[in-house]
Amino acid sequence: MAKFAPYDLTDRTIFLTGATGFIGSHLLKRLIKEGCDVHIAIRQNSSLWRIREFKSNFTIHKIDLSDFDALNSIIQQIKPEIIFNLAAYGVDYRQQDMQQIINTNIINSANLFEAFLANNGHRFIHTGSCFEYGQKNKPISEYDCLDPTSVYGATKASSVYLLSNMAKGMQSEKLITLRPFGVFGEYEGLHRFVPQAIDKLKNGHPMQMTPGEQIRDYIYIDDLIDAYILASTVPLTNKTEIINIGSGKGITMKKFAFMISNHLGASDGLLQFGALPYRPNEMMYLVANVNKAKSLLGWEPKTSIEKGLEHTINWYNQNLPDLNHYLK
Repeated sequence: MAKFAPYDLTDRTIFLTGATGFIGSHLLKRLIKEGCDVHIAIRQNSSLWRIREFKSNFTIHKIDLSDFDALNSIIQQIKPEIIFNLAAYGVDYRQQDMQQIINTNIINSANLFEAFLANNGHRFIHTGSCFEYGQKNKPISEYDCLDPTSVYGATKASSVYLLSNMAKGMQSEKLITLRPFGVFGEYEGLHRFVPQAIDKLKNGHPMQMTPGEQIRDYIYIDDLIDAYILASTVPLTNKTEIINIGSGKGITMKKFAFMISNHLGASDGLLQFGALPYRPNEMMYLVANVNKAKSLLGWEPKTSIEKGLEHTINWYNQNLPDLNHYLK
């Protein structure tokens, strides 16, 4: 068991990609709270609705991460001690542009890590995905073979292999890849299961679902953000590490849906199980073995799924009418 010293990110210079997304926006707010000097990279057409209330607390760099020279110039200028790479494309089933999936998940990640290495940063936290693993039938460890069944999972796996290879020449322990499993919480888009269920059930509309026998591993967003913070500060013994982040507990989508319905006081009859077919290559079991997160990061989830749903539902009840346009 590693010995964990208290972390302190006060006044550290941070570079963050993916800050306008669901997870990235929560990490940005936490980094601001920790007293960091935060710089974020966004595309020209990025929507800032998730982070607009904090705009005075961070610096925006509008940049195409595929342009290595421009990216390297910014990294040279701000000299971030820590880089968090959360930019991704393709996890949303509506995102089907093959070239953009490859560029965002592989090429841009490699460019960012190369600029980080060239400027001798302290720690690079990359974001992988549970979808790298493919079909499994038991809790998944970081040592299990990768067998992605989607282009998104394949490009995420490729990015992890590529960055790990690039890291071989490093003189110190700088690269951590976190692989989140199911994450839910405030500010998710309505294309995602939890906010979609809340929106429909609270308004008395039917929620069409598959039979719901898929087993998933869900954690509340704040627990994932804790893992990112710890990953940026804990001492390591290896040059690179890959760490699963999940609850370590499986729940069927059917049971999860009933939990949301019960929290809302909605009729269970609104849940129409079997109205939709399973997707091609549906992953029926996706649960993390989180022993490595516990031993290396000193991390474990603090929020029960029930309490996380309570927080999430309360937030959507208060904000959904005003955010419907953004959450689509």
